[in-house]
Amino acid sequence: MPYKRVEVSRPRGINIDLSPYELPNEIWSQGNNIDFSNHRTNKALGYSQVFTAPAVQPMIAMPWTDYNLPYWFYASEAKVYRTNGNTNVNVTRQTAGADVNYTGDYDDGWTGSTFNGVLLLNNRQDAPQFYDTASSKMKDLTAWPTSWTTGVVRPFKNYLIALDVKDDTGTAFPSMVKWSDAAPLGGIPASWNPVDPAVQAGYNILPDTAGRCIEGKALNDTFFIYKSDAVWAMQFIGGNFIFSFRKVFSDDTGILSRDCVTEFDGKHFVVGVNDIYVHDGTSKKSVIANKIARSFYSQINSAHVDKVKCVADVPNKEIWVYFPTADSADGRANKALVWNWEVDDWSQRDLVNISYISTGVIADTTDTTDTWDSDTEGWNDDTTSWGEERFNPASKSLFLVNYDDSLFYKGNTGLTLNGTVYPSYAERVGIDFGDDQGYKYINSITPHIVGEGTVNVYLGTEQQQGSGIAWSQPQPFVVDQDYKVNFRQSGRYIGVRFESASDDAWSLTGYTIEYSYEGRQ
Repeated sequence: MPYKRVEVSRPRGINIDLSPYELPNEIWSQGNNIDFSNHRTNKALGYSQVFTAPAVQPMIAMPWTDYNLPYWFYASEAKVYRTNGNTNVNVTRQTAGADVNYTGDYDDGWTGSTFNGVLLLNNRQDAPQFYDTASSKMKDLTAWPTSWTTGVVRPFKNYLIALDVKDDTGTAFPSMVKWSDAAPLGGIPASWNPVDPAVQAGYNILPDTAGRCIEGKALNDTFFIYKSDAVWAMQFIGGNFIFSFRKVFSDDTGILSRDCVTEFDGKHFVVGVNDIYVHDGTSKKSVIANKIARSFYSQINSAHVDKVKCVADVPNKEIWVYFPTADSADGRANKALVWNWEVDDWSQRDLVNISYISTGVIADTTDTTDTWDSDTEGWNDDTTSWGEERFNPASKSLFLVNYDDSLFYKGNTGLTLNGTVYPSYAERVGIDFGDDQGYKYINSITPHIVGEGTVNVYLGTEQQQGSGIAWSQPQPFVVDQDYKVNFRQSGRYIGVRFESASDDAWSLTGYTIEYSYEGRQ
């Protein structure tokens, strides 16, 4: 009987929630350390160390610039430092020339924002901090009420918004939205006093649901307040009320934790309590349901739900949701789910001891330029760009913080996790070629792949749904040299797996399975 050929073109996306037996052939049923940029299945890039090692264990790192050079500020439990990549400078708040250490711990965490060009940091235990360029030190936020604390401080227009507030007696106001007076151009608000008729500072209570006000972020002319069970919109109206408030979503989705919302393409991406969704302020839709939602929420370490965070990697049109799994007892992120909003598909990445990921300009502290002779990497392995400069204000990269080892990494760089090789694979099981009863004899698989190095190809066979797939031994496929790999196996349901066998970059645009029909048994 002549062989038939079935081509799977542009396979993409990982779907773990649905049964593989009901998925289209072009959807992967499992995979790790891959991405789907340029509508291909690619071995994902890793990350590499940058900068001189930090002076203290960093929990967070935030970018800031004096409009001359980029800097990064990082904070431990007790100190805040600034680095230009080469030199660490202590900028912890001081009194009479002596550091006044911060009192939060790792579980309190830090959050950060930039307002009017001023860096803000907050740890929930001390007064919110701002960087004072005159003294080159952090300071307690101007006019912040003495001994009050807040969950987060976020910018909106010329105001600062504080959520989840505690007063000087320790009384919690989890539904309070507190705002400052309007700030002068380029400055910090001078008052937070809600009873002073001469200023616009005030507060509002959102008590209609039991959820706490966890996070807030501006989108166009609206500031969205994310509770654990609802989402509110806050808009400037002026006059005596200053702001108006209205509930926009109240289906108990809300937000999971701080830093679980980011902006992309004029929308908000939100990691909710039981769904990941995007919205434009009017309507929202899930981007993870029936794809990888059950897998994600079941993997989160229940003791460290507050360590789940997300960050937008705009140049690559990706959003990373990074979190600790049950294997991370200390709460450091060891996994990331990555959503590519261009193709609306998910992938997975491995991480090691990551406490925070930000985006910003990462200056090349070596100040060297590659030449044709000095650049030893091949076309497919070299991940740098033509004309890459030491400081390009428009070029932002992922910046990863390793808390345990006190290191900083540049994301999407190289093909290791700072020197540690990682496995990359894409897998699909449950393929039946439209016939779930007949046996198929597989003769060969032809990968449509570009790049370098060797990729191992596996063939899997299964006789009944859910009975367990039997995988072949790996067949090495040398990219740019081999044409196909041969197999001699049969089954009702077929699986394929492509796995890195070398530390090289590759991109898969599809594959062809050559088989013959053996009839029904």
